[in-house]
Amino acid sequence: MAFDYSGIPSFKAMQLQRIARRVNELLPTVIPIIIQIGEHLAEAKAMIPHGHFGAYCKDEMDICNKSAQNYMNLAKLARTRDPGDLAKLPARAAYKLAAKDTPETVISEVLSEVRAGRSITEEEVKERIGRAKGKRPTLDTLEVDKIADLLLESLDAGGVREVESFLRCASKATIKALSGRLREALDVDSGPPTRNAH
Repeated sequence: MAFDYSGIPSFKAMQLQRIARRVNELLPTVIPIIIQIGEHLAEAKAMIPHGHFGAYCKDEMDICNKSAQNYMNLAKLARTRDPGDLAKLPARAAYKLAAKDTPETVISEVLSEVRAGRSITEEEVKERIGRAKGKRPTLDTLEVDKIADLLLESLDAGGVREVESFLRCASKATIKALSGRLREALDVDSGPPTRNAH
């Protein structure tokens, strides 16, 4: 399906098409670069005393620990799987596939389909992992679209980027703290609880 440029002036449409071509040329290079970064990070981690790797990544490269782990997991998977197949996945789908607890059957299945020319999304990888582990979809996965829509409606593009960056790099404890702050704000806004008359 092609994007509808009918409402855009022709000179801008040509620029946008040129941008799309360039991005499409660059996309296959993203995963191979991430794999190289992961190899370098794994080498560094082996030299750093336990418990200091996260600080090293943040201070020296401004990479959060979660991103560093994603890169290293992907590099490790690329040692046993064809990096060309991994390069056909969106980065987040590749991170999910490379996670330490992803069942081998899911990895083989997804990469086989990618080799056959099928596009696989992050959500599909997550669903397959959940099915392979015998998990049913949780309320969290069912509510993602609703929360994303609320954020997109309430925030400007900069605010959405800031929230996305925070969620990508935040630890569970940090997200829990954010949830607590939001609850506190709701309690303050709603004032003291009222008693229901019986």
